Amino acid sequence: MAEGDSVFRMARLVEAAFDGREVVSAAAPNARSPLRQTASRLAGRELEDARSQGKHLIFDFSGGLSLHAHMGMSGGWYVYAPGQAWKRQRRSAWLVMDLGDREVVQFGGPTMRLVRKAELGRDSRLALLGPDLLDPGFTPETGAIAIETAGTVELGEALLDQKLVCGIGNIFKSESCWAAKFDPWRKVETFTRGELEELMAIAQKQLVHGAGTGRRPQRIYKMAGRPCPRCRHRVKSRGQGLDNRTTYW
Repeated sequence: MAEGDSVFRMARLVEAAFDGREVVSAAAPNARSPLRQTASRLAGRELEDARSQGKHLIFDFSGGLSLHAHMGMSGGWYVYAPGQAWKRQRRSAWLVMDLGDREVVQFGGPTMRLVRKAELGRDSRLALLGPDLLDPGFTPETGAIAIETAGTVELGEALLDQKLVCGIGNIFKSESCWAAKFDPWRKVETFTRGELEELMAIAQKQLVHGAGTGRRPQRIYKMAGRPCPRCRHRVKSRGQGLDNRTTYW
């Protein structure tokens, strides 16, 4: 699943592709695309803003129309020059925006919809999101206060709850806990406010670095069975929480 850093980079990718261009035409080749009947409404519009909110992407177009997307486990955005080979077949694309000298393409994801910009302010999914670690106004204290409310929930599970803080996925959950030397299986209520602030500062730094460079920490994520870089004991992994998302420690 795309995490906050990669979603942020997708927003910048699309923003750079437009650079003042307008949509010449737009289509949804995949018969399963939610935009099958509405993609053409993007034709003639310019991109006014591209932003991420946790794992959600929002593109504001001229004329008060917004595109709201969530990548889920396999969604992604790509920019292709004329004649360039695509990574997937055109007929599987959920959205293709022709900008004249390039095409902006999206594949898959559980959410893809066109709405009036005013409607986004009333969207419950977005309204319920916690503080975004990539928001310039985010502070470790803000994050700690939010995580603290999880109480008896295990730390690793709480970090994935986008209603508490948003942007953290399996990678940053495991890597931030490892970097802080915190047990992801401990209940949140056993940590002090200061410890949670320390964890939030580490996670924020990791996400900001990933958003800026495309590089993520690779100390224990998907390293089950290998020696821990710090203590040399074997890295372990198993599912955690109601969604059984894998945690490495």
